[in-house]
Amino acid sequence: MRNTKTLKSMFLCGMVLVIAIPTTVSAKALRSPVQTGDDIIIAKGDIPTPEKYHSAITNYLSYTTEQLGKMVSQLETLNKSLKKGDLKTAEQAYIQAHQYYESVRPIIILFGNTDRTINARADYFLDKEKDYRFTGFHLIEYQLFDRKDSKAALAATDELLLKARDLQKRVATERVEIPKLVQASADFIEMILETKLAGKENIYSQSDLSDIAANLQGSQHVIKVLTPFIAPNVLQRIQNNYQKANEIMKPYQLPSGIYQPYNQLSKKDMMALYSVLTQQAEDLAQLRYQLSVDVYYKY
Repeated sequence: MRNTKTLKSMFLCGMVLVIAIPTTVSAKALRSPVQTGDDIIIAKGDIPTPEKYHSAITNYLSYTTEQLGKMVSQLETLNKSLKKGDLKTAEQAYIQAHQYYESVRPIIILFGNTDRTINARADYFLDKEKDYRFTGFHLIEYQLFDRKDSKAALAATDELLLKARDLQKRVATERVEIPKLVQASADFIEMILETKLAGKENIYSQSDLSDIAANLQGSQHVIKVLTPFIAPNVLQRIQNNYQKANEIMKPYQLPSGIYQPYNQLSKKDMMALYSVLTQQAEDLAQLRYQLSVDVYYKY
C-alpha cells in the first residue's frame, strides 16, 4: 500500500515539473519584447564603429605604430649601450623608450595581458623584485638604476625587445572601436593622477615627469583626431586644460627631451597639476556621452 502511495506521489511530482518547466521558459521569453519600427536600440557589441570615425581611428593607430617604432629604436640603443658599458647613455635610452610606451599605453592595455607582461611594476607582486613574473621595462629599470647590473639589465632588454617588436607588428594589424579610443583620452590622465603624480611609476629612475609628459601627449593626440566631432565650447575647455598642464611641465624639460627627476617637482607645481588634471579627467570622462558612443548607438 505504501509503495502504491509513493509511486502516485512521484508521478504527481513529475507531472508538476513537466507542466512548470515550459511555463517558466515562456515567462522568461516574455521579458524581452520584440523591437519594431525605426527606433530600435542595438547593443554596442553588436554593431561596428560608425564610418564617420574610421579615419580618426586609423590616424590614431598610425600614431601608435609610429610611437612603438620609436620605442623599439630606443630599446635597441639601450641594448647597444649596455653591451658597450655606457650606462649613462643606457639610462637615457631607457627613459625615452618608456616615454614612447607611455604615450600609447591605454591602447596597449586593450590588447589582453600585454601591458602586464612588459610594464608590470614590482609592487604588483607579493615577492616584489624577486618574483619571476617581474619582467619588462621596470625590471630593466631596477637592474640599471638600482642594482647597476649591466649584465642583468641587458638580459632583460633582450627579452623586452622580442616582445616589443611583436607588439609593434600586432598593433599594425589591429582595430580599436571608437568608445575605447575616446575612453583612452581620459585613461591617460587617470594614469597620471593615480601613480605618476605621486612618483610611483618609475621609483628607481625617478623619471615620472617624463612619463607625465608622455601621457599628456597621448591624450592630446586622441583629442586631435576627434576634434571635428567635439562641440567647440567643450573642445576649448579641454584644450585650455592641456595648455595649463604643459605650461607647468615646460620648466622641467631638459634639452635631450626627457625631464628632470621627479624629486625636482615643487609642491606648488604638483598641486597645480593635480588641480588642472582632475578637472581634465572629469571633462574627458564625459566625451563618450557627448559623442553618443557611451554604451550603445541608437539608429
